[in-house]
Amino acid sequence: MAEGHISRRQFIQGASLLGLAALVPAEVLHWARAEAASTGFLFFDDHQAAVVREATARMIPGPLDDPLEMGHPGAREANVVRYIDTLLGALTVTPEKIHAGGPWSNRSGGTTNFMATFIPLTPAQRLGWEKKVASLQKQYADGVKALDAAASGDFVGADNNTRDQVLTNAGAFRDLLFTHAIEGMYSIPEYGGNQNLVGWKEIKFKGDSQPRGYTPAEVSNSDGPDVYVPTGVVADLLGQLGVAAAAVARQRTYGR
Repeated sequence: MAEGHISRRQFIQGASLLGLAALVPAEVLHWARAEAASTGFLFFDDHQAAVVREATARMIPGPLDDPLEMGHPGAREANVVRYIDTLLGALTVTPEKIHAGGPWSNRSGGTTNFMATFIPLTPAQRLGWEKKVASLQKQYADGVKALDAAASGDFVGADNNTRDQVLTNAGAFRDLLFTHAIEGMYSIPEYGGNQNLVGWKEIKFKGDSQPRGYTPAEVSNSDGPDVYVPTGVVADLLGQLGVAAAAVARQRTYGR
C-alpha cells in the first residue's frame, strides 16, 4: 500500500476482515479466532461478548482492525472484553474479583503471584458493589441491544463504517465502553485484560516492580535528567505571571 495514497479511514471503510487476513501474522489470526469462539464468560452470552469485542476494537484498533496498526495491539489483542466481563461477573465467584491481592505479583522477582488471590469483600463493601455492578450489568445489557438495533439488528455483522457511525451516536454507553476499554488495556492482567501484557509493552511500561523495586539510577532518571534553570530566570518568570494574573483580575473586576 503506497504511503499517502489512501487514508486509514478510507481503507477501513473499504476492507473486510477477510481482505485483511493476508496482511496479519498467522499467530495473531489464530489468537483472534480462538478468542472469538471462546465461551465461559461470567456475565456475557457469546453474542454480547462479540458485540463488546467489536465495539471496543473500533475504539482501540489493533492489526486486525487497521493494517496500519501492524505491530501495535489494540483492545482485541488485550482481551478487553474479558476485563469487562470479569467486572460484570465479579460477584459471582468466591472470593469476589474486585480487589486483587498483594503485596506483589511474580512479574518482578517474586516467587508467588499474590495479586492473583483476590481479597474477600466485607458485607458493607459487597452491598455497595452489588448496587454498582447491577447498574453496570443493566447498562451493558441495554447498550448491546441498542448497538444491535442501530446497526439494523446485528452490530457484529455490520461493516466498520456502520459500526463507527453507531458508536458515534451511542452517547453514554459509548463513553462507558471507552472508559472500560482503556482500563482493560492497561490494568494489571489479574483483572482479565492486558493479556500477555500487550498494553504495557505497547507504552513501554515495565509494570509492577515489587519485590525487586527500582535501582537508584532508575529512580533518578525516571522522567529523564533534571533540567537546570537559573534562579534569576525562575524569579523573572514568576514576576511576569504575577503581572499577567493581575491584569486578568482587573479586567474581570472593572471590565478594563
